[in-house]
Amino acid sequence: MNEVVKELKKELKAVVTVATEPKFFERGLEIAEKYRSFAFLSAGIHPEFVKEISQEQIEKAFEWLKENEKSLVGIGESGLDYFWVKEPEWREKQKGLFEKSIALAKELDKVLVVHTREAHEQVIEILEKNRAEKVQLHMWGGNSFVKTILDHGWFVSVGPVVKTSKKHQKVVRDLPLELLLLETDSPWFGLKDSEGKPLRGLPTNIKIPAEEIAKIKDLEFKEVWEECGKNAVKLFKLPIRI
Repeated sequence: MNEVVKELKKELKAVVTVATEPKFFERGLEIAEKYRSFAFLSAGIHPEFVKEISQEQIEKAFEWLKENEKSLVGIGESGLDYFWVKEPEWREKQKGLFEKSIALAKELDKVLVVHTREAHEQVIEILEKNRAEKVQLHMWGGNSFVKTILDHGWFVSVGPVVKTSKKHQKVVRDLPLELLLLETDSPWFGLKDSEGKPLRGLPTNIKIPAEEIAKIKDLEFKEVWEECGKNAVKLFKLPIRI
């Protein structure tokens, strides 16, 4: 890990890492504390795991988040995943967990990191109903909701999938640069190198979406790189300068 971080610091000024279920919370905290002022932590319960976690575990997880709020910059990933979860009763549990996460993010004044898959309309409804404020829509592919995103000033993080996905390209096309962030979605982003081997999931892979955003918006790479960095610093209140 030390060698990886050493290499990352040559190109990046900060990274935000995400712990997506309670078993990863302590490890995420350990990384954020060890590499203070470079690595920052968002933590929450991903909707994909709704069937695997008990109400008691949820309550304990939220207590942990409250107890460690000073070490967090975000709550989540939280949200709705209708691709992996089909049953109505489990989708309802996802909604309850999502609303609980929104409330906590507002209470702690943290960014809400939102996961959405095949549930864009429902996510928007819940965000608006609960008056979500600081929002990062992770890998958002719902172009028809761009006006709503603009109205609320929510941010959309763009990953390497924009290289191959037309729906994500449309989102980038229609949102202003000041509402875009860069992410890797590692280790799930699925791109391969020139030899057909999976690309290693490093934070420096945010160069891939930065390059695609520049192409789509007919901008210089440097402008996209710097502005998206400034957006992240602003949204997450990171103690660094771009």
